[in-house]
Amino acid sequence: MKLINLITPSANLAELSSIASEHDLLLLRQDAVYLVHKAALPFPGKVLALESDVTWRNITLPASIRAISDAEWVTLSANASQNLLWS
Repeated sequence: MKLINLITPSANLAELSSIASEHDLLLLRQDAVYLVHKAALPFPGKVLALESDVTWRNITLPASIRAISDAEWVTLSANASQNLLWS
């Protein structure tokens, strides 16, 4: 499982999706959490959002995206076979 950290909403999501599989996780961080307002994110795996970034931006998450704590982020990072920062 790859953990892909996305930090900007202007990233090339089509390119990102081409390297991802259904077993990968996409973590929306920083301003990338604004992507939750997009009708459908073109990502084959599960999409998560960093709870602190969601809270600071006063965003309501759809049911399809789960907020995770900083501690959960650390655990996911430690258990992932790869950690990628996509911007």
